[in-house]
Amino acid sequence: MPVYRNDGDIVPFKPYHNSNIINSYWMNYNDFAELDEVFCQRNTEARLSKAQKHLAKLMPEHVVVILARLTKKDIVHGKTYKAGKVWRIDSNTRALNWSRGGSDAIPEKVFVIEYSFDSIERIRESYNTFDSPDSVERNQEKVYGILSGMYNYTPVSDKLMKGQILTGLNKACHFFFPETWNQLNVKPSEIPGQVGAFLEEIKALDEIITTASNWDQALVCTALMSLKKYGCCNDKLIEGLKDIDQRAFNTKGGEWDGISHICWEWTNANIFKSKGTSWFNADGLNRTVSYACYWIDKYMRDEKGSKLGKNWDKVAFKWKDQQVTSLNRVFAIK
Repeated sequence: MPVYRNDGDIVPFKPYHNSNIINSYWMNYNDFAELDEVFCQRNTEARLSKAQKHLAKLMPEHVVVILARLTKKDIVHGKTYKAGKVWRIDSNTRALNWSRGGSDAIPEKVFVIEYSFDSIERIRESYNTFDSPDSVERNQEKVYGILSGMYNYTPVSDKLMKGQILTGLNKACHFFFPETWNQLNVKPSEIPGQVGAFLEEIKALDEIITTASNWDQALVCTALMSLKKYGCCNDKLIEGLKDIDQRAFNTKGGEWDGISHICWEWTNANIFKSKGTSWFNADGLNRTVSYACYWIDKYMRDEKGSKLGKNWDKVAFKWKDQQVTSLNRVFAIK
């Protein structure tokens, strides 16, 4: 039976109720509790603290849960997912709350709506439809799930646990892979590939950050790019980034090293007043990141100076062709 749009076009119904895509049934609570969170799940522990109040009383709406089943074996980033695997998509905060006795009652059974898909990418897409993919905060939280669920790495710093690196990561990807990533805004579908492109650098930065407030997106971008250029095991660079984290710098004498210039600017805002996240304005990432990259290069070469050199504002754009470490291990997913 057709359905008619207002403009007169005829659009047929899709008979999902007779397909193998959607299924519904009752499941015992104990079986539900044993299911894994979806592989790209955001930080459930952090979300529970915000949700405990409205989950304190069990309501009928709480027992309706969404699951996803993988119908074919899939391999993503070297990790194999077996056919038949089932994940919880939208009910993980409730599950954690019930497991901790945070509700006045636990359901004997939950009512399941189960989607069956033949790829990990399609399940991740389904997860995004339930998780407000256009929300900046939710996109940040997805970084945790991607790192832990897809790349088997659990962040340790508060900055990474909250995923507060997205804008800096997006810009770093643009500087190093401009043909692959050139979007001004972060797209949810691009996050797994961007995380993969800078995975080792993200891990290294995670161990450096102890003061989250000292890392705006320009410095996040600079750090990731520096680790990509000079290597994640470069002792001199690691020491310099730790000094940036602690704002430890020496401004005695007429000429400072590069780290001192960076720390001074990010403490006093003499050149860039706002250090915004747009790309193109006077205080935007094109210039702030180039400024920091310019002084990182000076620091790594043990060169000191009192002022910026010629074409300093183009430095970040050149780094992709000046890498000390190889990019052969890096893959970029489009």
